[in-house]
Amino acid sequence: MPRPGRDDARRALRLLTLGLAVASAVTLAPLWAPLVMAAWVAALLQPPVRRLQRALRGRRRGAAAIVVLLVVAVLGPLAGVVAAVVVGARELLLEMRAALEGQGTVAGVLLGSGEGAPLTLPQWADLATRYGANAWRALSALVRTSTTVLLAALVFVVALYALAATGSQSYRWLARHAPLPARALARLARAFHETGRGLLVGGGGTALVQGLAATVAYAAMGIPRAALLGPLTAVCALVPVVGTGLVWGPLAVGLAAAGDWARAGLVLAVGAGVLSLIDNFVRPWLTRRGSLRLPTVVVLVAMLGGIAAFGASGALLGPLLVRLTVEALAFAREGRAPDAG
Repeated sequence: MPRPGRDDARRALRLLTLGLAVASAVTLAPLWAPLVMAAWVAALLQPPVRRLQRALRGRRRGAAAIVVLLVVAVLGPLAGVVAAVVVGARELLLEMRAALEGQGTVAGVLLGSGEGAPLTLPQWADLATRYGANAWRALSALVRTSTTVLLAALVFVVALYALAATGSQSYRWLARHAPLPARALARLARAFHETGRGLLVGGGGTALVQGLAATVAYAAMGIPRAALLGPLTAVCALVPVVGTGLVWGPLAVGLAAAGDWARAGLVLAVGAGVLSLIDNFVRPWLTRRGSLRLPTVVVLVAMLGGIAAFGASGALLGPLLVRLTVEALAFAREGRAPDAG
């Protein structure tokens, strides 16, 4: 029986490599979101890590550990706020749905404290009868979700430290082993980090400023749900085009429907004036530090498509894939592969 030729051996090795690469991608797919976030944040942290490394006389790992601990100290409470906003927003949406079905008014939901009257014993019995059978299933779903979130947080912190401590070494290893010319890999890496800076610095930083301004304004106006509507404004600010109007628009309409024209006008002025000014002045300043070279409409469509295809984390993956695709199309438009070197 003839021995396989050298070409056959190379073909078999390529197939084996491709199969192992696909298997690795499938294995890491459930954790892609925290890994991508860790890579983006690690790139943003390189300047402070280097400065602290010089202060620690070259101790790179120690500098990375200190910076990562500071980041976790900031992101931990922020994650708690986001979780509280998500839960509060869900309850608010359920109350508004009930109002639209005739159980109260939308204005009453938006302007109420959110605290209903205590349930009577017959009402508790009715709730137990209707929902008791689903209690265990709901509890199991909560445990699974909490486990997934904790796992993602652990992966993010571990990957963030590893990349902050050895980021340049990791890139050099990838450059040596990736089947791409060096210039092509460098351009894709720049597009990858550009997307992270654009989404985190440009979009995220502007959203935080808008959310803080909205919270202060709503509290000053005596809006009962200011502690929820302010952070919710920051979350909605991440949505291109419509942005913060998803919150202050219905709020102004609700105030007007309740006959509170003065506060309705103030909310409209804050939304269309102050928050828009923040978007027009703060966003360009932050964008210079983290620009995403994609049209706003393309970012919106990429976010919505990513969410539809991959769930909530698709809001990050959608723009990332589109931006990398644009860079790959640029290679084709040049008519030749970038030179290695």
